[in-house]
Amino acid sequence: MTLGTIIMKPLTHPHWTMEDVSVVPPRRKDVCEHELDGEAVLFDPKARNTYLLNETAFAVWRRCNGQATAQQIADEQSKAYEVRFEAARDHVEQLVALFADSGLLDLAGD
Repeated sequence: MTLGTIIMKPLTHPHWTMEDVSVVPPRRKDVCEHELDGEAVLFDPKARNTYLLNETAFAVWRRCNGQATAQQIADEQSKAYEVRFEAARDHVEQLVALFADSGLLDLAGD
C-alpha cells in the first residue's frame, strides 16, 4: 500500500494531528465526491479546490465519519491491502492530517 494520493501541496509538518482527537473527524457534508473506478474526485465548494484520491485514500476518506478511530481504519487497510499495521496506521494518520489541514473535515462538529 502506498500513501493515498491526494493532489495538493504536501504537508511536511501538518498543523492538525490525530493526537488532537480520539476518533477521526467526519467529512464536511458540503464536500462533493465523485467516484470513478475506485478512485475519487473531491470538490470543496468553499475553497473551490478539487482533489484526486487514489483507491486507498478514498477508502480512508469514506471512513471519516466521526465514529471510527485511526486504529480501526488502519486495521481495515492493513487487512485489505496486506500490509503491516504500523505502516497502515502511519498512512491513515498522514491522510487524515492532510484532509484536516485542507479543510475537508468537520473539525468543529457542525
